[in-house]
Amino acid sequence: SNTYIEFSWIYDMPNPNPHIPEHVHNYDEIVIHIGNDAKNPQDLGGEIEYCYDGQPLVFDTTTALFIPKGVKHGPLTWKKVVRPHIEMAIILGCGDFDKAAPGRTTQK
Repeated sequence: SNTYIEFSWIYDMPNPNPHIPEHVHNYDEIVIHIGNDAKNPQDLGGEIEYCYDGQPLVFDTTTALFIPKGVKHGPLTWKKVVRPHIEMAIILGCGDFDKAAPGRTTQK
């Protein structure tokens, strides 16, 4: 598969925050934030500000975003974390971390 998939549990405020700067891909991307409250699955368990093409989006619910190739997005900033939740990025046609995360380095 030539698809990059990143799956992370967010347990508390990321450090640094934002940890994803503004960037652009030559690939379509799907970003999903998933809450883990079985009694209220729409409740994210946190609040996030995500800039999409220069426009800030603020959400605290389970959310999925489609980002077409060539559209600037980021930074991704957590405003609060109440309980663990999932962050997942799927970049279609890109199976390489360096292409998927320009400006970021792998953590070892």
